[in-house]
Amino acid sequence: MKILRKILEYLGSPRGLRLVSLAAAVMVWYAIRAATSNATLITDIPLAIQPPPDWSVVDVSAKTVDVAFLGTRDDLRYLNRELIKATVDARAHVDNSLFAITLGPANINAPGSARIDFIRPSVLTVRLDREITKQVPVKVETQNLLPDGYEIEKVVVTPATVELSGPEQRLADIESISTVPVDLDGRIRSINKRRLALVPGESMAGVQMNPPAVTLDLAILERSVSTLFPDLSILPMLPPGRSVRADLDPEIASLTVKGRPELMKTLAAEDLRLFVDATEISGSAPAKLPIRAVLPSGVILVRTEPAQATVRLKD
Repeated sequence: MKILRKILEYLGSPRGLRLVSLAAAVMVWYAIRAATSNATLITDIPLAIQPPPDWSVVDVSAKTVDVAFLGTRDDLRYLNRELIKATVDARAHVDNSLFAITLGPANINAPGSARIDFIRPSVLTVRLDREITKQVPVKVETQNLLPDGYEIEKVVVTPATVELSGPEQRLADIESISTVPVDLDGRIRSINKRRLALVPGESMAGVQMNPPAVTLDLAILERSVSTLFPDLSILPMLPPGRSVRADLDPEIASLTVKGRPELMKTLAAEDLRLFVDATEISGSAPAKLPIRAVLPSGVILVRTEPAQATVRLKD
């Protein structure tokens, strides 16, 4: 009893009251901490980085963060990924070197009064680059081959160049932009495509193309080869009903024709005829007439040398 009386007397003294108050404060603090130390982890919160004007983010070590929160059950109940914003203000950085940013509570905006326990990762590495524009030519990509005997005569792309907008370092190595492949298999007619899409390369992340598609006019021509047949006789076509003789100057000419390679391989001089049409000549005065040709199907006249012959009719 004496010990208990002494304890009560001590606690009733000013010093004892201070000790009791301190113990009570510690108990209350622990009680509050226990009530507000419920924890929750919100993962994969999108991270937004604000670069300076006319700059863009080209490299960042993490695109999302995980944030652990502490608080009461009510504080934590309504926390979700959609309501939490993770931002970094990088407007003070105006060079393209790699730099580090330490994340803290100031980078996290969340509803309620929950406390942030930790952020993962706690440090980001970021690289910025200046935004520029650049004109590059369009390259038409094709796949497979045209049928035998056909070839591409002309390729016209409209517009011939496109404008690229993006980070300066990323655009530095881009010399052209390609179209989606155009299939030539079995094609014998010219191709016209009004909305031929352009394909961004692997290194073009964050690069904008204007326009994103072009017009393609691809002319397909049936392939031909030319052959010269020298010293072919020129035959006169005489007026009907008249018994006349024709003198020609010259009497022979060279003939150049063209056609498909496989046809020209088998073409012989015996398959060709040169003539002048003298059916409209009257009298014996000399007349210059064009030299004409009779050709097999598929063979096209290129020229005769000479192009004309002088004809004189004699009875």
